[in-house]
Amino acid sequence: MGHRSPQHGSAAVRHGRVDPSGLCSVTTQYAKALPDVRFNAADPGYTATDFNNHSGPQTITEGTDAIVQLATEDPSAGTGRFIDRHGRAAW
Repeated sequence: MGHRSPQHGSAAVRHGRVDPSGLCSVTTQYAKALPDVRFNAADPGYTATDFNNHSGPQTITEGTDAIVQLATEDPSAGTGRFIDRHGRAAW
C-alpha cells in the first residue's frame, strides 16, 4: 500500500476488494479445522473515510457495526460466518 505524507511524497495508493467467496471459504475451513476457536469474518461495507475521500455512503460508526457485533456477541453465537452490518451476509 502506498503512503502519503510530506516526508514521503505522494505515492500511489493501491487498494482492492477481497473476494467474498474466497473469504467465506477460508473462514469456514478454519472454523472446521479448529472447532475450539471461533472464526468469523466481517464486511464493513463501503464506508466514508479518508481512504476513499469520504465517498462511501455510510458513516464510520455504521462501518464498525459488524465488527463490534462479532467482538461482543456471546461465544455460542457460532463460527464460520460472514456478516455485515445487517446480519449474515449473502455471498
